[in-house]
Amino acid sequence: MASEGKMDANRRNSRRSTGPRTAHGKARVRRNALRHGLAAITVRDPARSVEVDRLAAAICGKDADPMNREQALIIAESELTLSQVRAVRVAILEQMPPTLAAQAPDAPKSAAASTQRTTACRVYLTQLVRLDRYERRAFSRRKRAMRAICLQ
Repeated sequence: MASEGKMDANRRNSRRSTGPRTAHGKARVRRNALRHGLAAITVRDPARSVEVDRLAAAICGKDADPMNREQALIIAESELTLSQVRAVRVAILEQMPPTLAAQAPDAPKSAAASTQRTTACRVYLTQLVRLDRYERRAFSRRKRAMRAICLQ
């Protein structure tokens, strides 16, 4: 358990942490979830909803019972999320300059160039690692729904 002094310090710090205050800061925070759209709720998107329904019907048929239909909808949503994650991953990899993957033989071997390459690699790798969260979640949801259909 934290000491009384530590808890007082935490309370003081939390009073000061109120989030962004400027219009620029608020606008920047507002866009956090829209970097690639994977965290945004897209169920209300009519095009995606039609595609999910079409895939679910292909998985379980038109006259499936409600439980199988619900699991088929989860599988369809997961499949669409996985394809979206893969498209974002491809876009990131296409942005990555080919010189980052392997050092060209005629490239300068200075420490500054090496540091610059390392920093650039770190930026792209960080973006790729962040995608894993969405991919793992979609895989888990799909697997759980498939098991539920198979057990019925």
